[in-house]
Amino acid sequence: MTTPFDALLLAGGRSSRLGQDKAFVSWRGHPLYAVQLRKLALLSPDNIYLSARPEQPFPEVLSGVTRLADDIPDLGPLGGLLAGFRASTAERVLVLAVDLPLIEEAFLSELVEYRGCHVPRSSRGWEPLAATYPRQEMLTLLEAAHSRGERRLQVILDEASAANIIAARQLSEIELARFANLNTPEDLAKLSAIPRDASVPVKRIREGEIGSTEIDHVAVEEPLEIKVNGRNIAVTMRTPGHDDELAVGFLLTEGVLQSPVEIERINLVEVENQIEVQLKNDPDFASLTRHVFTSSSCGVCGKATLDAVLQKLPPLPPLAEPVRWSVLNALPDRLRQEQATFHRTGGLHASALFTFTGDLLVAREDVGRHNALDKVIGRSFLDRRDLSQCILLVSGRISFELMQKARLAGIPVVAGISAPSSLAVAFAQESGQTLVGFLRGGTGNVYTGEIYTP
Repeated sequence: MTTPFDALLLAGGRSSRLGQDKAFVSWRGHPLYAVQLRKLALLSPDNIYLSARPEQPFPEVLSGVTRLADDIPDLGPLGGLLAGFRASTAERVLVLAVDLPLIEEAFLSELVEYRGCHVPRSSRGWEPLAATYPRQEMLTLLEAAHSRGERRLQVILDEASAANIIAARQLSEIELARFANLNTPEDLAKLSAIPRDASVPVKRIREGEIGSTEIDHVAVEEPLEIKVNGRNIAVTMRTPGHDDELAVGFLLTEGVLQSPVEIERINLVEVENQIEVQLKNDPDFASLTRHVFTSSSCGVCGKATLDAVLQKLPPLPPLAEPVRWSVLNALPDRLRQEQATFHRTGGLHASALFTFTGDLLVAREDVGRHNALDKVIGRSFLDRRDLSQCILLVSGRISFELMQKARLAGIPVVAGISAPSSLAVAFAQESGQTLVGFLRGGTGNVYTGEIYTP
């Protein structure tokens, strides 16, 4: 079990080379400080501290966040660490710098779950700005270093390591790329162009054997609530980034906009995943509502608010025993036998329900992956079938909507031929579902839950 900890976001650094304050850089549609705070909040620390310069224009109230002024100005990260460690009373503090936008929740979660305190280390030396520290021991060491004029964190961390205050967490070259700093306009352009993904823990099954936990990359999926003139219009699932363009394109293709001059302003609401387009005149909302929510590829298109999409559901009860890999491995071939229309056209998605022993219960095809699943669930409902001992197999990628539909139907195990999204993995973890992706060719990736491989 993770021991209690506090989190500290270092946001007070100067940004002369960037030409703007790093904390307020727009990162995929949101202020960078808000993106970084959200990563920390998802880890459920006891307290979150934001260390900054007094003149930085952060909102006066950041819900659940305590703002600190660097105790000693112009000390760089050392000043922020001193301020945070002095304010906290926790045994451990998770530290993250605002200018490390590629650091992901999965990596931070791994640091938090370690016993003890770990500071990443690479061929460059210590990577001190995404790390866990023993608060009191490091505070004593930092204060002593400052009193003798030592400001170099590399030197201070060498001392901490020699005194067994911290342990090194060695980084691979792939992981090191995530520690890219945002210092110049060129850095911003380069890092912003990197495809959006997230890191999640996974266990790979190869040749019938399950390996140790690794870090895998999945595409990020999150809902975006679109408002027009203060009114909730729609929620669409998307990969975050360029949300203003997405909202405008959506309104244009729905016939709401004919010219850019109709737009008064676009507000990227600081609550993430919301955007409001303010038009000079109100559109025909009744007409918009009639024709927006009709796409067969979207399982949430009939919902106009985030609360309606992100339903809070209790976790499913644990399975008496894990599903056997020998059963799971045989299911893709069984599903392909049921995809008659797909074989003729190559243009349909499929969903199927199987028993824990591999018997097919029902399979359906549709041009919309969510429709195929709805058909399978609907047939089972009409047949009054208990789905608590069933496996769902889908023919493509595994999205959040599919996981949520499966949970609402009480399905504990979901497998897909392709990859899950980040939100699908997070939902499966919270709902107690077993999630397996890339189930094909005798291999699979176990993202949540357990699979029995004798």
